Amino acid sequence: MKTPLHNAVEAYIAAGRARFHMPGHKGTEGLEWDITEVEGCDSLYEASGPILELEQEAARIYGAGAALLSAGGATLCIQTMLALCGAGQKIIAGRGIHKSALNAMILLDQQPIWVYPESWGWFLGPYTPEKIEVALQQEPEAAGVYITSPDYFGVMSDIEAIAQVCRRYGKPLLVDNAHGAHLKFLPGKTHPMDCGAAMCADSLHKTLPAMTGAAVLYLADGSRQAEARRFMSLFGSTSPSYPILLSCEKALAWAEEKGRQGFAETAERFRQLSQTAKAFPQPAKMDPAKLTVAYGPYCSSEAFGKWLRGHGVEPEYIGGGTCVFMGNPFNPESDYTKLEKAIQEYPLGLQNIEPVPLPPLLQTVVPLRQAAFSPEKEIPLTESPGHIAARESSPCPPGIPAVMCGERIDEAMAEYMARRGMKTVWVMA
Repeated sequence: MKTPLHNAVEAYIAAGRARFHMPGHKGTEGLEWDITEVEGCDSLYEASGPILELEQEAARIYGAGAALLSAGGATLCIQTMLALCGAGQKIIAGRGIHKSALNAMILLDQQPIWVYPESWGWFLGPYTPEKIEVALQQEPEAAGVYITSPDYFGVMSDIEAIAQVCRRYGKPLLVDNAHGAHLKFLPGKTHPMDCGAAMCADSLHKTLPAMTGAAVLYLADGSRQAEARRFMSLFGSTSPSYPILLSCEKALAWAEEKGRQGFAETAERFRQLSQTAKAFPQPAKMDPAKLTVAYGPYCSSEAFGKWLRGHGVEPEYIGGGTCVFMGNPFNPESDYTKLEKAIQEYPLGLQNIEPVPLPPLLQTVVPLRQAAFSPEKEIPLTESPGHIAARESSPCPPGIPAVMCGERIDEAMAEYMARRGMKTVWVMA
């Protein structure tokens, strides 16, 4: 892969110019690569030089019509995707939406039409093409479909089948692929750009060797790149970090050269780990570089976390009866040995804990933006039935928010939230 941005910044550093420009550290203390939009190094939101060349390389690697770099994480990519659907529009969206997408919908005055995933006991299942089609039939004026896959726990929806449904109805499919930048380098067609998505947001730093905040927005239709860049500039910082942009380039170069072999080895180790952990319930269709298990039938979060850390293992997430382990080619073999030992030696013993069910359905009575910007107050959960939520409320574990802005809380929801350990809720004043 070409590295145009690295070459441009390297040339600037080699020129040894006096830095009468930002940032204030002037390239001292090992920060010489942290520059601003100087001559020859391009500008993210008006890209025409090395940044544009790097974006073209990213699009080539992922098979996209166009790519846009982000130093503001997948959040900035998600905001841009939703803006491309138009302000004030209805969006069919998976209920397990990330807060960044919800916040973008609030700012864009969009109204989500919620679709719930399947429920697999201890885990949330995938979004099915059948449910998406029903939503499209009921909401023919929706401007697009928004799905998270893989989700935080590694559960993957059938993006190819969902994309086919969206095409039949003439709607773009937007995929929050923040946890799936590595999917391009695994066997088969699992990356959204290979499965027919119109747009997808990849968070490079989650699974590839990039700095926090490194992300890429991919577009199937390259003719929308200029429009997407304009929207990205509305949401993004006017001082994007060059070290983060450079780390995008470095991560993509590594992935193209070594990603396929590296992630094939990672997937095989996680397949072995899954077999080792077969006594623990696991989701069915998983990201091959993640292991998610339910320890809930056997012990508490505190006990399982103490056991893992006692064996030198720190998971990505533990809570609500489930535990997530993330890996990539940069995990040494010793990491896998520690995790295998912890799983193999765990003393299984049943306890009476039930899986977390999906929350009950609620009625949306106030538009999302209106509810989010309204005066609000925090009240005891026992007093909440009949009130309209002013904020999203999510009990542990993460995944499906119990209440969204603008929904009326009823007795069943108040009871559900109380069982999940919640005490108060924010409602419209």
